[in-house]
Amino acid sequence: MTRVETKSATVGATTVDNQIYSKIAAKAASKIPGVGASSGGLLQLGKPRAIAGKPAATADVLGGTVAVKLKVGIRYPLSLQQTCEAIRQQVTDELVQFLGVSSVQVDIDVAWLHAVSANAGERSLL
Repeated sequence: MTRVETKSATVGATTVDNQIYSKIAAKAASKIPGVGASSGGLLQLGKPRAIAGKPAATADVLGGTVAVKLKVGIRYPLSLQQTCEAIRQQVTDELVQFLGVSSVQVDIDVAWLHAVSANAGERSLL
């Protein structure tokens, strides 16, 4: 857990669990079009089937610095570089906005690509 200093007229400390940082990061990443969970099935253990769901995220906090690790699936043929940069920006913006962190590092593991086939409604994996 991480203590977050607050500037208010009242006295006390605010403690934010690392899971909160992870959940905010996963939700932020899922807002980027074409980004989703890294796997599918029951408990996220099966083969990827769709681009739905939030990416897996973990966060480590040291003072005002947060290191986030994301495992994502990305829709093909999106640019991986541009999509990952958009994920980093969105995650950083939301962690700064909601938790007031001063520094964010976002590491991204692209676990799979999701391609839409030529057949309408049929999807395949790369």
